[in-house]
Amino acid sequence: MMHGEREQKPQEKRRKIQWSKLMTLLVILLGFVIVQECFVLMYLCIRYGYTSTAAWLTAAVGLAEAVMAAGISGYLALCKSDHREGGVTYETAKAAGFQDGPAVNGGSRI
Repeated sequence: MMHGEREQKPQEKRRKIQWSKLMTLLVILLGFVIVQECFVLMYLCIRYGYTSTAAWLTAAVGLAEAVMAAGISGYLALCKSDHREGGVTYETAKAAGFQDGPAVNGGSRI
C-alpha cells in the first residue's frame, strides 16, 4: 500500500426504510405527542382552576387518538393487500419458493 492511500472497506448495504412504515411511525408518534401535550395542559388547567378548557382538550385527545387509529388501520389494510394472493409480497415469496433468503431478480427479501 502506498503512502496516502487508504484501505478500501467493503461498504455495507444499508437497508432502505419503506415509506409506508415511516409514515405510520410518524403518525403514531405525532398522535402520541399530541395526547401527552393535552394531558399536561389538562393537569395545569385543573391545578390552577381554569377548567373551562378541559372540554376542548378532551376533544383534542379524542382527535389525536382517531388520527392514530386511522394511520394504523391504513397500514394494516396495506399489509393485508400485500400478503394475500396477487399481492406484491405474496407473489415475491411464491416466486422464491417460499424460502427465506435473497429474493428472485434482485428484489427485497421476504
